[in-house]
Amino acid sequence: MVKKTWKRFLVWAKSSLAGQRLLLAAKTSLAVGVAWILARYMPGVADKYPYYAPLGALVSMYPTLMGSVRAGLQTLAGLFIGIALAAGVLLAGTPNILSISLAVGLGVLVAGDPRLGVGKDYVPVAVLFVLIVGGQDADSYSVGYALQMALGVTVGLVVNLLIFPPLAIDAARLLVSRGRNLLVGQLEDIARALVESWPPEREDWSQRSGLINTTVSEIRGAAYHADESRKGNPRAYLHSRHQLVTESFEDLNTLEAVAFNIRDITEVLSTVIWGNDSNNRLHPNTCKPMSECLQSVGSLMSSWDKGTAEQRHFDQAREALNLLDSELKRSARQKDLSLTPGAAVAFDCERILNSLHQRIIKDRAEEPV
Repeated sequence: MVKKTWKRFLVWAKSSLAGQRLLLAAKTSLAVGVAWILARYMPGVADKYPYYAPLGALVSMYPTLMGSVRAGLQTLAGLFIGIALAAGVLLAGTPNILSISLAVGLGVLVAGDPRLGVGKDYVPVAVLFVLIVGGQDADSYSVGYALQMALGVTVGLVVNLLIFPPLAIDAARLLVSRGRNLLVGQLEDIARALVESWPPEREDWSQRSGLINTTVSEIRGAAYHADESRKGNPRAYLHSRHQLVTESFEDLNTLEAVAFNIRDITEVLSTVIWGNDSNNRLHPNTCKPMSECLQSVGSLMSSWDKGTAEQRHFDQAREALNLLDSELKRSARQKDLSLTPGAAVAFDCERILNSLHQRIIKDRAEEPV
């Protein structure tokens, strides 16, 4: 138990210290400290409430610059709405248990607006703070509360902008590469299983559909995070890395199409091999050409991952697919076995080749010289 806990701690520490989390922690500490120092120099009544400036800096610190901007603005919007609701109670007379409770309830209702985002929690909180903490000095408290929070949010945004605004592009591209390698390995495992003694002893490949789905979902999340990290980020434009985000999305779209067809191949063949339908089996003569076709498609995807894919790789894969089609046509004369599984695999391979050709060859030809 202790060993497992220690191992998990080491994994967490490695991911935190080696990634963006350590940088975010350092910038948050700096922003909170700067906000606390500047808060004491705020004019008027605001200098009575310096502790809200560090809070504003804290809530505005997000892993991405655009996330910080959005969180900061949403927090201030929720805060100002809450102060406005509290002001309505004060205008109606001296606050009491009933009026405070109704105002807080109304704040909770207003906080249901999805446009407030993370600021929704500050609507009822601001109502409660102004009416209870502010008390008889609610006017000056509201001004100080709002100004100090605004100062803290501003400090947080400036710190996040000036000190290595994070870019998550490399992480997205790494996940795309891992996804390609996973699909290549799946095709190779299926290809080997087809030429093993029948039925194949290896069946781990037949249980990877869930892993493929999870991997594609992780890639999509990383791609959107990368896109979010480049918005308003000067590092993205200084290094022309915004183009890499576009390429990551294009790779992701192609990868999703390829993954869909590989999942279909996996399900078709696993059903044929270990299913109970005796009328839905592969013809023995089609196993070898099908294996070679899947190997060829896997080699093409591997060259795509390495950035070395050329038209000749497509020609080789197309030739293997044509051999499979020819064998399927020859086997059509035998009525004892169904051709549906082989035709389904051939059709999936055809769609994989079309998707890869569109992404690699056609897109490359459309690039400006």
